[in-house]
Amino acid sequence: MESSSSDTKDTVATIKSLRTQLETRIETQTNTQLDILASLQSQVPNIVSSLDLSLQLISSFNNKPFTPTPPLPSSKPALNPKPHQFKPDPKLSPSPLNNLHQQQQEEDVINNKIITNEEDDDDSNAQLPVVRAMVAVCLLQRVPFTPIDSSTVLRKLENDGNVSAAEKAAMRDLGGESGSIFAVELALKSMGEDHGGVELEEFVITGKSRIMVLSIDRTKLMKELPETAMYLQEQNKDLSSSKDNNNNNNNISISINQNQNQQPQQDLNVNVNVNVFGREMWDHHMMGMMGRGRGMMGRGGGMGMMQHGRPPLANVPGVGMVNIGIPPPGPKMKSEEDEMKDLEAILNKKSFMEMQKSKTGEELLDLIHRPTARETAIAARFKTKGGSQLREYCSSLTKEDCRRQAGSFIACEKVHFRRIIAPHTDVNLGDCSFLDTCRHMKTCKYVHYELDSIPDMPLAPAKPLKSKRAEYCSEVELGESQWINCDIRSFRMDILGQFGVIMADPPWDIHMELPYGTMADDEMRTLNVPALQTDGLIFLWVTGRAMELGRECLELWGYKRVEEIIWVKTNQLQRIIRTGRTGHWLNHSKEHCLVGIKGNPEVNRNIDTDVVVAEVRETSRKPDEMYPLLERISPRTRKLELFARMHNTHSGWISLGNQLPGVRLVDDGLRARFKAAYPEVEVQPASPPRASSAMEIDSNPAKAPEPMVVDNEPVN
Repeated sequence: MESSSSDTKDTVATIKSLRTQLETRIETQTNTQLDILASLQSQVPNIVSSLDLSLQLISSFNNKPFTPTPPLPSSKPALNPKPHQFKPDPKLSPSPLNNLHQQQQEEDVINNKIITNEEDDDDSNAQLPVVRAMVAVCLLQRVPFTPIDSSTVLRKLENDGNVSAAEKAAMRDLGGESGSIFAVELALKSMGEDHGGVELEEFVITGKSRIMVLSIDRTKLMKELPETAMYLQEQNKDLSSSKDNNNNNNNISISINQNQNQQPQQDLNVNVNVNVFGREMWDHHMMGMMGRGRGMMGRGGGMGMMQHGRPPLANVPGVGMVNIGIPPPGPKMKSEEDEMKDLEAILNKKSFMEMQKSKTGEELLDLIHRPTARETAIAARFKTKGGSQLREYCSSLTKEDCRRQAGSFIACEKVHFRRIIAPHTDVNLGDCSFLDTCRHMKTCKYVHYELDSIPDMPLAPAKPLKSKRAEYCSEVELGESQWINCDIRSFRMDILGQFGVIMADPPWDIHMELPYGTMADDEMRTLNVPALQTDGLIFLWVTGRAMELGRECLELWGYKRVEEIIWVKTNQLQRIIRTGRTGHWLNHSKEHCLVGIKGNPEVNRNIDTDVVVAEVRETSRKPDEMYPLLERISPRTRKLELFARMHNTHSGWISLGNQLPGVRLVDDGLRARFKAAYPEVEVQPASPPRASSAMEIDSNPAKAPEPMVVDNEPVN
């Protein structure tokens, strides 16, 4: 036990010591990085802001948290490494190679002085690139991009916790008295004027002028980032240095051949320079500083910090001169435009989740816009039989003008008019303002028109219509009401033909005192209703005990009960009746109408409800709302009403009952069959209307004769 406890204590002590060492090492490296940044800030004032902007941009793409750089310590001169100067060996004889290094060193010193003086003189201009970079990052983060105004950009920058205080101060300083909004708009305008990376539009709101960013060019906006600018600068230096080396290849090769004995010493100097400048300054210090952005800066393929932070070896004096005669083979470098296109393609490429969501959304939209089977069936049911019969009017009005304008001998298939030229017509006066509504057409001197129904060319054969079914209503029957006074119990139903709809209100024997005669149950069961329909609907009114009898009759007649309509009765004040005339136990405030179907009729379903609220009128009179309801369910079919009175007669219906005035039939076929069955009965009207005048109703019907059959008890 003691040994195990001692081992545990040793292990804990070891872990603590390792933790202390690691913390010390991390703290040392962090301080070293901050010191290096502080020393570099004297040469590049906006290095911290540019690093933060780059890291913030890539963190937003990777959905990772971003921590800005902490305040830097005061710069120390000791940490500022002096540029390495190539010192030629005095023992070596002067050569063109040494002269080249010396000349290049002098030019670098002069350029550094010029750049330093310009930075000191243009401190105020250094604020604009910072603001432009901030605005570019804000616009690049909008994926996908949508139009945004300058005030919204400013609000996003002010609320962004990743923007450092120095960047906000630069934005305020650039804006001056006009405020930060001026700095943002100035940055947008300058970017639009320099390279057209943003498409702008000015607008005025509440008396103030603002800028709307309509679209962006991500390739051009990437140039606003500090890393891109530094990378392009290094590429330009590489190109210039490669040109200088190519121009001096001959001189350098000659000097190398002349100094073969001194070559080892020069190679030694080159290796020393590489070790001192490359490893000690850049690899040791900059690797620690770039460790935080390794995942996002090291993959850039030309955009990483190591490429613009570490100078190429070809630019360092004394480096890259060993095999100067033959340039080493290497991979072909991509141009800046190719790299920008690759980056834009990666940014615009949809992720797997986005592609799945897009695919799911397209499938949902397809299902939503696709008509259901019910909608397709209803649309097909209400289409005009044989296709559309509508025709368009020709803009040329007459066939003569149509032929002249078309340059043809045949007019078009559209509807044309014909000018009515009477002996008194003066064509020079033009068209009559009233046209066919003119009251003085017989004497009017202006030109009038009429439809030109004569075909000018053979029309395409019309599509053949389906053969009309037996229950379809003719044009004559559709516009006239017909009735027959008869005893339904003994009337020959077979002469009436087939019907699409039958409605019956029988005088049921409900064992109550009623103001009209009733029929026995067996008489109801033996009615010859099956002869009236092969395919159709029947609507049977029932009440009280007749509800069960009515269902039995439907089954005996060959129908299947499918629905039931309820008539809710109201009084004159449109209130529900509470003192009905029928009912053994409760006052009946409603009546039922059983709906039966037989065969395979063509009907419109689901267009009406099964409740009718209507006022009560005379005894046994049903609501008038039933007739249009049945017409909507089965349009253009023959309809028959049994046990009807005169107030039940309607156009398109045949009414049967013993309380109707005589016989009125307008259909020639039905008249012939009726006269053959009942030759002694007079049929009105004497001359039935024809199809051309089917809608003209006889205004003077003959006096109705006595009923054909007289019973001691009225049927209804």
